[in-house]
Amino acid sequence: MNKINKKTLIALITGFAIAVSTNNLVYAQSPGFKNISSQALDKTAQFTIAQVYQQLNFDNNYYQNLSEADNFYRQGNLNQAKEIQQRVKPAFNSTETFPSAFDDAGKLDARGQQSWQNINTAIKNDPELPEQVTAQIFEPLQSLIKDNPGFIPGHILLADTHDLYGEEEPALEVIEKASEMYPAREDVLDTKIDLLLLYDQPLEASIAAREFAFNNPNHPNSKAYQEAANQYFAQYKKKLNSKVTTSGILGTIGQVATGNEFGALEIGQVLLAGEKAAGQSFAQNIKAQSQMVNNNEQLKYINDVGQKLAKLMGRDEFDYEFNIIEDPTPNAFALPGGKIFFHTGMLELMDSEAELAGVLAHEIAHSVLSHSYKQIGESALTGTAANLISSVLGNEAGAVSNVGGLLLSQKFSRDKEKQSDILGLRVLDAAGYSADGLYNVMAKLKKVSGGGATLLSSHPASEERMRYLEELIQTNGYNRYGYEGVDAYRQVFPR
Repeated sequence: MNKINKKTLIALITGFAIAVSTNNLVYAQSPGFKNISSQALDKTAQFTIAQVYQQLNFDNNYYQNLSEADNFYRQGNLNQAKEIQQRVKPAFNSTETFPSAFDDAGKLDARGQQSWQNINTAIKNDPELPEQVTAQIFEPLQSLIKDNPGFIPGHILLADTHDLYGEEEPALEVIEKASEMYPAREDVLDTKIDLLLLYDQPLEASIAAREFAFNNPNHPNSKAYQEAANQYFAQYKKKLNSKVTTSGILGTIGQVATGNEFGALEIGQVLLAGEKAAGQSFAQNIKAQSQMVNNNEQLKYINDVGQKLAKLMGRDEFDYEFNIIEDPTPNAFALPGGKIFFHTGMLELMDSEAELAGVLAHEIAHSVLSHSYKQIGESALTGTAANLISSVLGNEAGAVSNVGGLLLSQKFSRDKEKQSDILGLRVLDAAGYSADGLYNVMAKLKKVSGGGATLLSSHPASEERMRYLEELIQTNGYNRYGYEGVDAYRQVFPR
């Protein structure tokens, strides 16, 4: 079988917005942030979550214990701090671990070696009938991988074979699963990038390269993958420019939606200016249409925490900015270029600096990995561009009609959520915070919404998601018993 032609690493990622929010919540309106009260948020209520947190109460006693642990943490008595936290934080359920990766087919058992030989022979013989291809190649390969998940050549061959027979979606699914199981494998990453470029998805290739570089900062090829990500982004930008300037799609949609083709084309130019400039433009629009909180103490606090995390993310070219919108719904979202927004309702839901840092790290990761930029770019070139343009130009007076509102309504893929979870948790742990900060916030959101919450439609708080976060924390050895910052948080955001 011919291998996919390797393409020179080329493209960069663009950041977008993702909010941590819950649907169908009823909140009391509030004249000022410090007076916010929520019908759905009873601070004396017991917040519970499936899995580990079924028996855990997020009440004042819980946070008093964490406050006590913080005192020992600041004194350098980490063992005592951990002991206190372990009393109130149940141990995570044991997680399934994947076997070590290996390349040598000789390490397969006799049956596996025979199957591998038969598969390669069948590929060389190139069977003509679809049923022969299925019986001689796909089914044996799938069975081999199931029985030997650590055999990396099997994953790569299955993905390449799907591609060989023109099956794009299955090829990407196979290699994506392999990259989730073995994220540190360069050969898996390179195959994924090859396929994405082959299928004209340079921005996705850029995200994959940048994610690997950021999650493996000490890897000898980390810098090369960052440079590759930048090159891929340039390729995506060229593609976007071609569509905007030659197809007329954006201008036509803009004229229909707003009667202002020039305004619509201006949005296209903002996107072409790059993540940093696009984020600045959209952030200004949101600020102009929202009731912003101007409490200097609160803004300084979230900025200090946010900047601390942003320094560990790897995108130093962004001008990171952290804002608060007066809105009682528990939302947070990220625009391109590191522009992060919190609703007061989200800040009211949280009770510690570790929880704030958990959400911040997740949102910054979305921006760093260009998820928001990608979403806006796709919206600008599809039927949803009418909503985008109308929102940006403010045609819907009296409505929540801004880019942030549109972004909060968009659905992000499971892969994008995992990418942000992986990078966000790594940075949260590296900054010294308890690694379960985001996990705890999602547990509260799930309880507040009666057990059916989603962090937007794109931020699932399902038991599957909770288990995945548990697995990330455990398999990476992240510390759940770090700094919580209960008193520091409540001093700025009093209860």
